[in-house]
Amino acid sequence: MKIENQRLAEKALQYLLVGSQMDGIKFTCEVSSISLTFTHYDRKEDDAFVLTIETEWTVYDDVPLVYPSSEKEVPAHTEEQHFKHIWDVKRQKVVNVQLGHRSPHLIISFESGSILFVNGHDLNYECWQLGDHFAGGSCDWLLVATPGDDIAVWSPESFE
Repeated sequence: MKIENQRLAEKALQYLLVGSQMDGIKFTCEVSSISLTFTHYDRKEDDAFVLTIETEWTVYDDVPLVYPSSEKEVPAHTEEQHFKHIWDVKRQKVVNVQLGHRSPHLIISFESGSILFVNGHDLNYECWQLGDHFAGGSCDWLLVATPGDDIAVWSPESFE
C-alpha cells in the first residue's frame, strides 16, 4: 500500500467514522457480504456512511496480539455468530479507525474496547468499501480497498 494513500485514507476514515455509531445492518443474499451503517447523530453534514464488506471479518473483544494478514486467517463464523458480533457493538461510538500496515485491513475500535476487523487483502477483488452514496445523498465520499493491497479515496475537493 502506498504510504501517501494510506495516510489520506486514514485521515478520511477518522473524519468519517470517529464519533459515529453503528446503527444499521443489511445482510445480502451472499453469505460473505454485509452492509453496516454508521451514523453521526451530532452533526448534520456527512452524517451517515455505509460500509460494505465482501470478505471475511470478525469482532474482537479487545486488541489481539496479531491481526490476521489474509482472509484465510480470519476466524470463521456462522451468520448467527456474525449477527451476535454486530449486536454486541451496536450503537457504540467509534473511537478510532486505522488501516493495516501492508494491506488495507480496516480496524475500527469502539468505546467498549471491541474491534471490528475487516480483511483488506485480496489479489483479485475489492474487500470493502465505505461511502455516503449508499445513504441516498450525492456521492462525496468513497474509500475502496482495491485488489493488490492498495486503497483508493474519493473525497470532496475541500478535504485535505
